[in-house]
Amino acid sequence: MKTALWKAALWMSALALAALGTAIVLPMNSHDDADLSTRRASKTGMYEVSYAPEVSPVPKRKLHSWTVELRTRDGRPVDGARIAVDGGMPDHGHGLPTRPAVREALGDGRYVIDGVKFNMGGYWVVDLAIESEHGADTVRFELKL
Repeated sequence: MKTALWKAALWMSALALAALGTAIVLPMNSHDDADLSTRRASKTGMYEVSYAPEVSPVPKRKLHSWTVELRTRDGRPVDGARIAVDGGMPDHGHGLPTRPAVREALGDGRYVIDGVKFNMGGYWVVDLAIESEHGADTVRFELKL
């Protein structure tokens, strides 16, 4: 009898902790002020950067590529740049589920990034760290899927 009561008490404690855990989850930011544009200036204004996904709208749970166009602030294409890709879901505290990277430089300031994937709907950011003969800068794109 004691064992059955002990198991029941343990079970009830687990349920109470689970309920408490869901009760203290902080509300997610709705990101109503998110800038969802696909073209923007880099952080210091050194570059104008845009992206075009190979699939539109940007899909969930599908591996795809982006073509990124990189230009100086006066509109000249930037070739020979090194671009590192990072990002994730800030509200969830995790990064991208894949490791996107530049596969090919197409010329005229265009670069193909392979391995882009968003494994769920919600607010995502994609950060590009850019280095070229013009200098280093970053740009962040926001997405709501």
